[in-house]
Amino acid sequence: MNRQQISEQLKLMINDLPSKLQERFEKDNLIENLITVSLDTNVIDIINSLQEIQTRTEKTLFNERQKLVKQAKEQELDLIRKHSEDEARCADRPQHLNLLQSANKREFDAFVKRVADEQQRFDMKIVLDLDQKMLEQQTRLEKVGVPCMHATNKPQDVRLQMFIIEFLQHIIKQQQNSPRTENSI
Repeated sequence: MNRQQISEQLKLMINDLPSKLQERFEKDNLIENLITVSLDTNVIDIINSLQEIQTRTEKTLFNERQKLVKQAKEQELDLIRKHSEDEARCADRPQHLNLLQSANKREFDAFVKRVADEQQRFDMKIVLDLDQKMLEQQTRLEKVGVPCMHATNKPQDVRLQMFIIEFLQHIIKQQQNSPRTENSI
């Protein structure tokens, strides 16, 4: 893709943004800066690398979360089975059965609370890990000169950064799908 084609693509994508973000592009001369960055093969390689790392990280975290859920489900089934067996052994002693059922209910309730707490802690770990990944990506992209990239957690800035990354990924995909010519730069 050449500068003109990239400019046209960017302007089309900008039109879909909320007006406040559109204003940032006009005010900060981001269009020209993004076009220049999108033609830099070093930036393209870094964006591809960051995307691969993020995909692997998300997949790993998802698999860990699924493993945690599966283990909890297995433990729950084991506990239910144990309670059923214990209650079956006490079936002929109703006075003991009531006490056992009460104890089993307390044990099960404590188990459910423990599992919920573990899952909440793990989910918080996921959020913190992803936040850390985002800061690393922001810093890396800032170092290679991608406009508006800096370490931040301000929602408006993050939305702009997400758009910029989406745009660059779109251009990268377009460039990979079209044959490169000598006058594309």
